[in-house]
Amino acid sequence: MATFRDAYTDYYDNGLKYELITEVSPKVWKIIRKDDRMEYLAQDVTDALFTDVGSKAQQLTSYGQLFAPNGENLLEQVKKVLNHSNLVSLVDCFALQFSNSGKVGRDQWFTVWDYCDAGNLGNLLVPPAPRPQDPHPLQKLTGIKISGVEDVKMEDLFAPKFLPESFCWHVLTSVLKALMWLHDGVRDVGVAEDNTWQPVNENLDWQPMLHRNIHPQNIFIGYPRRREWYGPVKLGNYGQLHISGHCQFPGDQHAPTSSKAIGPPQQQKSARLEDLIAFDTNYGSIYPQQAMMVEPRGSKHMKKIQSQTARENLQDLDYTGYLKNFLIKIMEFDPWAKAAKEGKPNPIYVTSDLYCEALEGVQWFMSAGGDEVDSYVTSYMADADDYLENKALKASQLLDSFENVKGILEQFADKT
Repeated sequence: MATFRDAYTDYYDNGLKYELITEVSPKVWKIIRKDDRMEYLAQDVTDALFTDVGSKAQQLTSYGQLFAPNGENLLEQVKKVLNHSNLVSLVDCFALQFSNSGKVGRDQWFTVWDYCDAGNLGNLLVPPAPRPQDPHPLQKLTGIKISGVEDVKMEDLFAPKFLPESFCWHVLTSVLKALMWLHDGVRDVGVAEDNTWQPVNENLDWQPMLHRNIHPQNIFIGYPRRREWYGPVKLGNYGQLHISGHCQFPGDQHAPTSSKAIGPPQQQKSARLEDLIAFDTNYGSIYPQQAMMVEPRGSKHMKKIQSQTARENLQDLDYTGYLKNFLIKIMEFDPWAKAAKEGKPNPIYVTSDLYCEALEGVQWFMSAGGDEVDSYVTSYMADADDYLENKALKASQLLDSFENVKGILEQFADKT
């Protein structure tokens, strides 16, 4: 047993850094890092890493062989991949020993993940439950006066926007930035000397990763920490993620081919990569389930949204044409078909290009002005405000210190 525990010393030491607060769901705990009181989620992965021998977890599973220090020990590599400002990041791993009634305890193993404390995007897309004080549904839709209910003006029936346009841009850029990392191995982009976007921290040996489960419930949101309007938006839930062996190279003009996934899930509850390719072939570049900016109304909301194209869903919404056109492009544009039609090489870094277009959209939106833009505070603006405030505070403190020293010296001079 001593030899077994020596190999895992760091993991037991890591457990001392955290305090378990409460179990928020089966095998998932809310925890706090002791040194800075940051909140995280800890997931009990004991059963995934070990098989039971009696009451002790001693034999490694296939997953355990991959991540254990005396196996392949790939944990650090996985942490590097699942470590991004717009991904629910894998932060740490630790072990604790639990015991009952004085018996020899069993080791429990936990992975530590980002905690997005404001829930997920799906929470915003659920039709609100009717309340007794709300108008009758028929009156709300038609404006017809119903006995016992005051009349309602037609212009008051519908809000101009379901979600603020600034929030839509925030979600779009956040999710695209996460996908830019998973698809292209590009962590961020910067502005080059010719005022064009260029990759920053690009991984040239990247294996494209397919999340395969992007929907509102897997887009997580955190509360803002300062004066910014919106907190971080992170893509999470990697249960269906595949690592694809399919890579595009500059100048390649061959049609994209199917490739075998080299990192499939342990349990094949999701469709195989080959089935997804067939699905893509059937649908072309137009997919169902386009719903974020459409206010949910009634139990058949999603069914209606999925039966229409992105253009039909967006055409009557009170958002800028720039935003709606960009969303239609995401949902309908096929860059490979366009390249083939024009006789050009296959496009590479498609997701990175879309992210850069989204950044240009944000720049346009911020320059367009209006009440929303005038009062909108981004995280970068909050950072700048904090920097200026801290700089002013330090200058003030330095001035106070100088005045104190000056006063002491003046008193000393008077006495001499």
